[in-house]
Amino acid sequence: MISFRRLATIGALVVFATNEARAQVIERPVSFDSAGQVNIMTPYIAERAALRAPWWPVSGDFTEARLYTVNDSTYVLTVGRRTGVVERYTISAVDRDAIRAIVSRLPPDVITARNEARNAFVKNQTILGILAYGPAFAGAIADNGAGATAGYLVVAGGTFFAASEISRRTFISRAQSDLAFNMGHNGALAGWATMYAVGGADDRAQAAGAFVGGLTGATLGLTFARNMTEADAVGAAFGSDIGALIGWGTTEAIRGKETCTVTGGGPPPECTRNLSTRTEVALILGSGIIGYPLGLLYPRNARYHVTPGDIGTLWGTALLGMATAGTFLGDKSSGRTIAASLTTGGVLGIIAGDRFLVQRFDHSRTDGGRVVLGTIAGGLMGAGIASLTNTNNPDPHLVLGAAAAGGLLGIIVTERYLDPPSDAGPPRFRVTFNPVSIALLAARTPGNHSLLNVRF
Repeated sequence: MISFRRLATIGALVVFATNEARAQVIERPVSFDSAGQVNIMTPYIAERAALRAPWWPVSGDFTEARLYTVNDSTYVLTVGRRTGVVERYTISAVDRDAIRAIVSRLPPDVITARNEARNAFVKNQTILGILAYGPAFAGAIADNGAGATAGYLVVAGGTFFAASEISRRTFISRAQSDLAFNMGHNGALAGWATMYAVGGADDRAQAAGAFVGGLTGATLGLTFARNMTEADAVGAAFGSDIGALIGWGTTEAIRGKETCTVTGGGPPPECTRNLSTRTEVALILGSGIIGYPLGLLYPRNARYHVTPGDIGTLWGTALLGMATAGTFLGDKSSGRTIAASLTTGGVLGIIAGDRFLVQRFDHSRTDGGRVVLGTIAGGLMGAGIASLTNTNNPDPHLVLGAAAAGGLLGIIVTERYLDPPSDAGPPRFRVTFNPVSIALLAARTPGNHSLLNVRF
């Protein structure tokens, strides 16, 4: 009996001690700065703060990092990777204080811009509600003005409250906000294009396709961007938009002019082209969809650092390439020639922008927008000066040439004004020497033995 009591007592103590030990392991979230504003570390903030070892143990790309404390002397850093894996690092109070001091010195705009993605998400979705969801829903449910107006107002206003509730319940990263906005309006266009391309759908069915496509696109954007960086999301969106534009230019170049068959005294002439309108819409839709994964590969596989602002500058160089290509068009150029020339010029402009802007510098989002505005402003000034030479009938070649020259000058001046930092990626040209290969060659060891390795 005594042994049984002792055994029961020991068992109860063990269970009590185990429960006490479990209760003691409580992780409390703490901020990365002294003001308590940076509760989530994003790759952008980590890059601007220049966090590095030994006090910052994270290396490589990550989606977000959070900091927790156990007993105010031991801290746990959780890091989310693109693959969905969550890594945990134990850091000391000294390392945490070093990180806190560095992050606290960051400019307020760096912290605010990246921690207010919820507000950006609500704003962007409200815009889509006014310009995409609302009109599509109105066209899908009613044929009369009163019903369409009522449907538009309900959806346009309800989008704000729906987006606010989503942002309240879940964390919205900047990448999610960006991609949800892009895939929201592209999804609306894709839904309409799908219903139009399959044929047989009336206007209300096409509007319903646009409404469903827009909501589906925004949902997919939130889901896909969960493990993306900002550059990934911007790159995917850029790839889709540019892919659709390239598809449009290519199909217009292939489609050619209409060929009409006229029969005397018979029915009206029948006009056909190499591609039907439905086929053209389907090809543009496919190009836009394929552009998403291709655009995602750009920042992930480049041997240099690609920022969201870098990708934004490519819009300016694409416009510059199109203006330059338009300069060489003849007065009697066909629509096929114009489409092919402008498409080729835009693609070459993107390649040049990658070579001379993206690979050399790291642009912020603000820098990227200013480069595009500088390109447009310089082009407008060049076109205006060229038009002054002959206000009655200015030469279009001269105007386009001056616009291209002005756009190029606008990029150069804007870059000098912004003075962006140099590219933070690995060197683009590296030569490595392997002395071991000399011994292997002297010993006539079979195989390929490189003495010099050149990477660029």
